[in-house]
Amino acid sequence: MKKLVVLFILAGLSLSAFAGIMIHPKFVFFDDKTKVAEVSLINSDAVKSSNYRVSISYKKQNPDGSYTEIPSVEGQEEPADSAVPLLRYSPRATLLSPQKGQVVRILKRLPPSIEPGDYVAYITFTEVAMEKPLTKQEKKNTFSVTLTPIPAFSIPIIVRHQNKADPKVSLKIFKPEQKSAQPYVSFRISKEAGDKSFVRGDISIWMKDEMLGLIRGKYLLPSTEYVDITMSLKSENKVLTWENLKGKKIKVLFTEHSEDKINKKKVLAKQEIKF
Repeated sequence: MKKLVVLFILAGLSLSAFAGIMIHPKFVFFDDKTKVAEVSLINSDAVKSSNYRVSISYKKQNPDGSYTEIPSVEGQEEPADSAVPLLRYSPRATLLSPQKGQVVRILKRLPPSIEPGDYVAYITFTEVAMEKPLTKQEKKNTFSVTLTPIPAFSIPIIVRHQNKADPKVSLKIFKPEQKSAQPYVSFRISKEAGDKSFVRGDISIWMKDEMLGLIRGKYLLPSTEYVDITMSLKSENKVLTWENLKGKKIKVLFTEHSEDKINKKKVLAKQEIKF
C-alpha cells in the first residue's frame, strides 16, 4: 500500500478558519520612534496543539488586490521598498499548547544609508503538519491520496522612515454592468504617479445616509499605483435589486482608517455615480 500526502497552503483566510488560531494585531507599523513590535499568536483550541513556523517575506500587491510573494534570493537585491532586510524576529517556530500563546518580537534595524520612504514586508505563520502513524489497510497494492490543508496567515509590516506621507489618492467608479443577480459597485483607488507612500483606509458605500458596504483597513503598498475593487451592495432594510436601484445615486468613500465609526471628517477620496 502506497500513501501520498499532498500538502498545500491556504493563505488569506480568516483567523478563525482553522483550529481556533488567533493573531493580534493584524497590522504592524514602525514609525521613526518605534524600534520593537510584538505579534501574539494564540491557540484557543481546548484540546489540540499546533506547531507553527514563522517567516518574513516580501509580497507584491497586484492590481486585482491579490498578492504575489517574491522570495529572497541570496546574491540578489531585494525590491526597493522591501522591509525584509530591515527586520529581525524571534522565535522562528513555536509549538502552541491548547489555550496557550506565543509572542513573536520584531526588531527594526536600519542601515545608515537607507533612503526616506515606506517599506513593506509580511510576517507569515504557517502550520507545520504533525505526522500521523500509518494504519494497516485491508487492501494491498493500492494507492491513495490524503489531502492535508495547511493554513498560513500573513499580516503586513510597514516601516516608515523619515517620510511625512501625505499621499494624494483618487477614486474612479466604473460604469455598473449587470453581470450577476446581486448589485455591486466596481471602482479603482489610485495614488499619484511616482508616489511610493503606504496608504491605509476604510471603504464605505452609501445611498443617502444608509451604508450599503464596508471594508476596513484596505491599503495600497508603496509600489502599488492602483487597486481595483468590487463590492456587493446590501441593505439591512430591504432587498436590493438592479431594478430598484435605477436612478439612485451611490457614493463611495475612502476615509482615513478607524477602528470605530467611519471617519467622514478625513476623506481621502470620494466619487458618486447614478445607477
